[in-house]
Amino acid sequence: MNYNLFQAEDFAADESFIAYYLKTEESSINFWENWISRHPEKIDEIFNAEQILALMYLRLPEDELHFEAIRFDNFLTSKKSEKFLRKKEFNFSKSFILFSSVAILMALFFAVLYFYPNTETITYVTKHNGYGKISILDLSDGTKITLNANSTIKLPKVFGSKKREVFLIGEAFFEVSKDKSRPFTVNANGTKTVVLGTKFNVSAYGTKPDVSVALIEGSIEISANAGRDKMLLRPSEMATFFTKNKTLIRTGFDQHEVTSWRTGQIIFRNANFKTIAEKLKNSYGIKLIDQSNMKDWNYSGEFEKADYITIIKSICFAENITYEQTNQTIKLKQKK
Repeated sequence: MNYNLFQAEDFAADESFIAYYLKTEESSINFWENWISRHPEKIDEIFNAEQILALMYLRLPEDELHFEAIRFDNFLTSKKSEKFLRKKEFNFSKSFILFSSVAILMALFFAVLYFYPNTETITYVTKHNGYGKISILDLSDGTKITLNANSTIKLPKVFGSKKREVFLIGEAFFEVSKDKSRPFTVNANGTKTVVLGTKFNVSAYGTKPDVSVALIEGSIEISANAGRDKMLLRPSEMATFFTKNKTLIRTGFDQHEVTSWRTGQIIFRNANFKTIAEKLKNSYGIKLIDQSNMKDWNYSGEFEKADYITIIKSICFAENITYEQTNQTIKLKQKK
């Protein structure tokens, strides 16, 4: 299936995308996190699709959801829609969401128009950094965001009068301007970080589904699992949400190690191979493969504005191994 041609409503009606959004199927979660990280140009459609699903799954009570599903099924029967009648084998349980989505969305849309006719219209823009690029964004409220390499952020051109909200894939450092009347929210891979004004780092790369939020100063609240789990952080504390088992834990962190990327530094502290490979992938776009037969990786090193070959050579020297490069793929091997 060519997802590159999908629009928001197509994603919202796709069974595997729904499973990814609801976090109900690990294979779908892994597929879509990987696909989204490789297609930043589709972030607008992904965001809109998630908004559609949020309306359906978070704002309608179960009895209303059931009612709208029945009403839409009746509509399909009365119209004898060719699209669905051509299918001789029809699995209702798997297609329930697809059939119900349009009716539910329409009901919600008209309800919003009826009850909130003066709802603010907010125009969003999307910023993406390729491999090796770090940029600084100055927002309309005075907030400054440093966006890391291989990262995408969706944010309003101008914030509304009631809230400030952005959507992140990748990593960013936030210096949020204080505004008690408008909380600042960062949405990242199933988590929400809410602040009034503070400094913190959020890491939520699509290739690494776990989300970490590290607080430098002030206070923040991070929530996960649709708001069921919440945690209030103090300075020098970090919250990590493990998407596989859906747990939220609190730890300390090394501020220099977590935030050094802002100045082009790359730091490894007793890093295993997976950590090394992920950091080099996000920073330089290279694929690192371990064929060295090393069992226990425990590498430490600091690099400032270095090219990736310098880093690879340093790793090889420290671990007494060698490497082979083919285009953007590097294989680590035992010395002969």
